[in-house]
Amino acid sequence: MVSNQRSHFLNQLKIGSSKRQLYFDTKISSSVKPLAYLLQNLNMLRRFHKLNNGLYRVFPTYSRYRKSPRTMSLYARVNGRIRLSLRSLRLLNFNSPHSYYVLETSKGLMTHKEALKARQGGLLLLIIR
Repeated sequence: MVSNQRSHFLNQLKIGSSKRQLYFDTKISSSVKPLAYLLQNLNMLRRFHKLNNGLYRVFPTYSRYRKSPRTMSLYARVNGRIRLSLRSLRLLNFNSPHSYYVLETSKGLMTHKEALKARQGGLLLLIIR
């Protein structure tokens, strides 16, 4: 289920990386933490840590070799959600091998490559190019 907390975190990350901020402070709840760890594994976040007042400091990843940061297209919404079946995931993997599709499945959040290994489809949250 898409929560406002996930979409808020993703929007903050998108704004922070487009402005090329070194860090930004935001709230991360227990439902958003798996998404933050997944984005850290996909090299969208360098790290994040908890501050004293309940906020988290998030450090986006930048590269001196890449002029612009990796682009994110958000699909985290309540109405009009996009469900991807196993067959459509195979086609997406074949057509765009360098992109990552983050899905919400019954086993939790995972990339489309992990979902192909687990033979599961899911709801699309975001695309990282």
